Amino acid sequence: MIIEKKYKPSFHKANARYRGVTELSQYTNFVLESAHDLLLLSQITTGSEAINKKGHEEELYENFVSIMTGDKEVAKSNLFTASTLQKIDYSRKVPVPTLSSWSVLNGCTLSQTNGIYKLTSNGLKDPVGMYTTLYVEPGDKIYIRLSVRSSGGAPDFTFGSNNMRLGPGENGDTRKIAVANNNQFIMVDHVLRFQYAESISLNLNVHQNPNLLTASSVEVKDLEIYYFKEAPVQVSSFDTVIKPSIDELEEKINSIR
Repeated sequence: MIIEKKYKPSFHKANARYRGVTELSQYTNFVLESAHDLLLLSQITTGSEAINKKGHEEELYENFVSIMTGDKEVAKSNLFTASTLQKIDYSRKVPVPTLSSWSVLNGCTLSQTNGIYKLTSNGLKDPVGMYTTLYVEPGDKIYIRLSVRSSGGAPDFTFGSNNMRLGPGENGDTRKIAVANNNQFIMVDHVLRFQYAESISLNLNVHQNPNLLTASSVEVKDLEIYYFKEAPVQVSSFDTVIKPSIDELEEKINSIR
C-alpha cells in the first residue's frame, strides 16, 4: 500500500488557527486591529485633537485645577454626591478704586508704606474704617480677600458690607476676625451674596460693635475684590444610576439580536 502525501485545501488550513494564517488578508487584519486598539487606548488616555476629545489625563488635570483654584470647569466625575463649585469670575472687573481712594468712615486715619495700608481708630466712634460704594444686582456675588495684621491686636476687625440688604429690616453682612497681637499677616476672605438691586458699601472696619470701645489699628495689604460664580454640581451615581441604565440598554440590544 502506498500512502500519497497531499496538502490540505486552503480552506482547511484557514480553519485550523493553530497552523497560523494562510492568507494575506488574515495577517493584515490582525495587524490593523492591533494598531486600531493601540490608537484607541492612546486617545482615551491622552485625547485626540482631530475629534476634539479630551483624554483621561486632561480630565484629571482640569478636575484638580477646578478644585484647587477654580480656573477650570469640572471635566468629568463619577462622584455620587452633589456639591457646589465656586469660581472667581475673571471676565468681569469690579469697578472699585484702590484702597487709598476709599472714603473715611467715622474719622478713620489711613497711612500707606510700601503697599501696606494702616487703618487707625481713636476709639471715639463705631464703626470706624474705610468704605467704597458699588451698585449690585440680584444674583451678584462679590469675593473679598486680603491680608491683615495688628501690632497691638484688633479683636473686632470686620470686612464685608455694612449696609447691604439681607431681608426686611435686616442689613449688613460682615465677617469678624480677631487679629492677634503679632507681626504676622493672616489671609482672610469672605463672599457677599446679593438679593436686591441697590448701591452698597464695601467696608474695612477697624472695629464694629466691640465689647469695649478702645483705640486700635490694623494693617492691610493684597486687597483683592472679584465677582464670584457658584454652580451646583449634581453628578449621577455611576453604580446606582449610570451602570444600571447601561445594563438595561445592553439587555434590550441583545434581545433585538
